Amino acid sequence: MTVPQETGWLPDCVYTGEKFETGLAFFANGLGRITRFSREAPDLAAAKRLAGQAALPGLNNGHSQVLHRLLRGRAERRARTQPAISPWQEAEYNAAGRVTDEDVYDAARMAFMEMMLSGITCVGEFHYLHRQPDGAPWPEPNHLGHEILRAARDLGIRIALIRAAFARSGFRQPANSHEARWVTATADQFASETDQLRDFVAKNHPADAAWLGVAPHSLRAVPLDYLKSIADYARVHRLRLFVPVSERAEDNEACTAEYGRRPVALLAESGMLGKRFTAVHAIHLSEAEIRLIGAARATVCACPTTARNLGLGETPVDQLLAEGAAVSLGTGSQVQIDLLEDSRLLEYQLRTRRQERSVLAPEVAAPLFHAATVAGARSLGAPGGALEVGRPADFFTVNLFDPSIAGAEPNALLANLVFSLERRAIREVWVGARQILANGRHPLQGEIVGRFVELQRRLWGAQ
Repeated sequence: MTVPQETGWLPDCVYTGEKFETGLAFFANGLGRITRFSREAPDLAAAKRLAGQAALPGLNNGHSQVLHRLLRGRAERRARTQPAISPWQEAEYNAAGRVTDEDVYDAARMAFMEMMLSGITCVGEFHYLHRQPDGAPWPEPNHLGHEILRAARDLGIRIALIRAAFARSGFRQPANSHEARWVTATADQFASETDQLRDFVAKNHPADAAWLGVAPHSLRAVPLDYLKSIADYARVHRLRLFVPVSERAEDNEACTAEYGRRPVALLAESGMLGKRFTAVHAIHLSEAEIRLIGAARATVCACPTTARNLGLGETPVDQLLAEGAAVSLGTGSQVQIDLLEDSRLLEYQLRTRRQERSVLAPEVAAPLFHAATVAGARSLGAPGGALEVGRPADFFTVNLFDPSIAGAEPNALLANLVFSLERRAIREVWVGARQILANGRHPLQGEIVGRFVELQRRLWGAQ
């Protein structure tokens, strides 16, 4: 049997999980998996020299909605007095009601490219747009899911496609006409269509390049029996389960009015909390709910830039971590795609509230970077998250002479990266030992941006 040829890299320093190390090369086989690290002179000479660069494990985006990339800057205004829908909902309904299948592909490519430009090598895409503009099914029910998968493959990013169910507009409310493209009316229909999508992914994508998760769009969007069916489906097929939880305080009130329980208590009683469960947002939590999530060793995916932009509040990450929960990060609204910015916001919001520094840990950069890498990979069931033997060679490099971090020696570099790095400093991105970005640019960048600009012009016109 022929041993796959190795590829090696020798950056100025490489982050090995606890520190940056110098004089260390790392190698991957033909399958894109890291095989070894070495300081031996022949290995250093054989490795590709990444002069003036540091290498770090690729980031994992735990909650993305590519449709929202179309909305950037379209809802930054105050709502009319007691509007029927908010400016954000108005923009979302406008976009969702009009985009074609090719538009979905172009929006996904734009969002995924921007992620890779910021060092993200794996994304969890929360996919809830399933139907044609009039609400009718496509001949292939998962056609738009296929378009998102195609975009991820063409860009070179790993993807957990999280198929989301939507049956109603709110607690005890039917779906409205604006949401016709989102609806999967029954749990049986959701299971059948998800089965078809699982088969498609298995036949057309490598297992470590694309895989599925499942979710309700929200607790308000599916009745409890439907939610339990989704959770059962996840359990039977060993898929990750994602549930947006307590995004707004009124979500808790409405859930209690319908079920007599707050959201997390309802999920716990239904046996859904566990290591394969991620609560998305999880902002307005009680102390008892925080303990339940922690005791289950579940993950919370915080989206601090989204929460800040929408005025939702803060995920209580300090309390969640203290109780044993994991915390990952997502870009949600896509108003800004920069997980390192999201990681620093976790700490900054605590500093502002407590009026003290280094709240999450005495040396806070490491747990913040952990949220963007290891915890994100765990939440998504992704193979990366760290540069270790056996894991894929998914990594990005930064220019050590970029003004934002220039002069940072190895023992101060991680703090510089987490708190100060400008995205322009990211130079290369590799996924499975295959180079995707070179000199801070994706090879398809010009085409992707051009098509996206035309899409925005058609969608919004002179608005």
